[in-house]
Amino acid sequence: MAIAADAPLSPTQLVERQQAGQAPLLLDVRHTDEYRADHIAGALNIPVEELGSRAGALGVPHDREIVVYCVSGRRAARALETLQSMGYSHARVLDGSLNAWRDQHLPLVHDGVAAAGQSH
Repeated sequence: MAIAADAPLSPTQLVERQQAGQAPLLLDVRHTDEYRADHIAGALNIPVEELGSRAGALGVPHDREIVVYCVSGRRAARALETLQSMGYSHARVLDGSLNAWRDQHLPLVHDGVAAAGQSH
């Protein structure tokens, strides 16, 4: 059985899943300019305000695991509620969102180029 929809995924768990080739759909719900400045590799960007009208852009089944993040977690929590109301049964937040990711010095993409951090 899948993990409960509301159990946050830690940055470390996400990195382990990415390295194992088992990454969930990663959804960055910050504004586009924030996303361009830096984001986690492989993340899809749909600002939280547009999520309800652009859900088709996710392109995944409603039972696919989705991990949502923003900067602090506030917008991610709103996006999580939206996803769950749309029937996505395995959506959850990245624990601590991007602040926690940065605090652990994990790699980010800046303008399409991987930034300093851990290498594979």
